[in-house]
Amino acid sequence: MIDLQINTGNADRPIYQTGNGHNLFNQLAVKVDMDRVEDDAYFAWLNSVPSEIDKHIPGVSFLERDGVRHSPPTNIAVYYDTHDYQLLPTGALLRTSCSKLTHAFCAFKMAEDEHGNRLDRRHVFEGDKKATIQREPYSPKSIKIVNDLLIRTDIEQPGYFLQREMGIDPIDLKPALILFGRRSTFFVRIDDYDVLRCSIDRSAVSDFRKDPECLIRKEFREVELSIYPRIPAEISGDERVISTIAFLRDSLLERFQTRVTYDIKYQRGAKILQIAN
Repeated sequence: MIDLQINTGNADRPIYQTGNGHNLFNQLAVKVDMDRVEDDAYFAWLNSVPSEIDKHIPGVSFLERDGVRHSPPTNIAVYYDTHDYQLLPTGALLRTSCSKLTHAFCAFKMAEDEHGNRLDRRHVFEGDKKATIQREPYSPKSIKIVNDLLIRTDIEQPGYFLQREMGIDPIDLKPALILFGRRSTFFVRIDDYDVLRCSIDRSAVSDFRKDPECLIRKEFREVELSIYPRIPAEISGDERVISTIAFLRDSLLERFQTRVTYDIKYQRGAKILQIAN
């Protein structure tokens, strides 16, 4: 498995910061395949974890919001790619993500590095643009909002970084895959610091280029164990953070006889939809 390390010592790539046209998050995460695990079994595991981890790692506590287990919010992601899917095999992605209740943003995320970190640069939509994407995330209006953003030169937006890092002209991008996600999240604290944001993600995906109304959907499931975006500097270097991720990962693997997955959701969805095969 990957030697997990939080990127705390690189001044050019901090864990989180705001920029001109984007926010940066240097995310460390582990994903566990849960295709064969039903919700009840997963939540039984989650109920048992606090007492188990307390025997091995001091100062750890868990938090969940009311109702999140059985009534999770729906998020819709639209993955953009070139006509010949140049991004798909790389492990990088460019997508919009939105929830009707909370957010709408566009992100360019790099592939995972040797220590499990993925550099995520995202532009947060506001006003009418946010409302349009929240209301109809893969409509022609929303696609135009994204396309217009990705060619802007007055700010450092995700399309700028896509071209700089991957050599792909953002003008060549169009929607490829739509993901409908239901995420039940739990949070982990150490010594009263927020350190992890974890979830079980239930995803249904459609091939937008063949099925623009998203009538045909295929499903997969995974647990994501991720550092909290605004993890305080006082705790980010504490060895208990990585130890907690590893403990949760290993507990899931043992309990459900499953595996870590290194494919991103775009890749997992494309496989089951047989996109670009």
